[in-house]
Amino acid sequence: MIKIMEHELYGRTLGWRPNDIIIGRFTDNINNYQLGVLEAMRFTTLRLKDSLTRMGDADTYDPDLELALNLFMNKSTSFWFPSAESSYGEAVDHLKKFLAKLESGQRSFYYRRDNLVALLSAYKDILGNVNKSLVFSPVSWFKVDDYFYYAKGVSHVIYEILRVVRVGYQTQLASTMYGLDMMDTVLHEFYRVEGIDPWIILDSDLGSIFANHRANINAPLSEATHLLGILSQL
Repeated sequence: MIKIMEHELYGRTLGWRPNDIIIGRFTDNINNYQLGVLEAMRFTTLRLKDSLTRMGDADTYDPDLELALNLFMNKSTSFWFPSAESSYGEAVDHLKKFLAKLESGQRSFYYRRDNLVALLSAYKDILGNVNKSLVFSPVSWFKVDDYFYYAKGVSHVIYEILRVVRVGYQTQLASTMYGLDMMDTVLHEFYRVEGIDPWIILDSDLGSIFANHRANINAPLSEATHLLGILSQL
């Protein structure tokens, strides 16, 4: 999570784009990709705060995760007082503080089945919203790429987190019939999304000889959403 957000804030040329008054008007693909990344980061941080790092309902929230979540909730287009970059950069700093507490043993990470189910269910929900925007929403040709790159941003974060989940929750997944196989298929579908990177985003009729990139990216995302739904019920 830290590396993903640091790349968007500091590693990418011109940094955070959605609040850029001038340059941002001409880089809407990156803008929407970063908005997708941010949305998935919010969902992930919420699950970290509420369940993955708590022994139970009576356990206290980690203050750094609370602060990180609040800062990630700041408006993505805010230019100042505070700017989006400063808010999200501060959120990353709190994630680093939480990581240091994990490494020193001050806080713990709980590999329980119910925590895994909560995370997968959250990802299923956000992907369900993405699926609808890709298939069921007729949009202007000038907006097609917005939906495409937003989906790419969401997918990238979930893919990277689930790669870690596949290792950390291997025992819990293995205890469920076909759990590991289904997770491997989910990761494969997200890997397919990572590789869909056309020069021009087309939105042709599904029967056309030309591509419909919203449909192309929705196919693996729909399969991943379906399997996450099954895994979250096991």
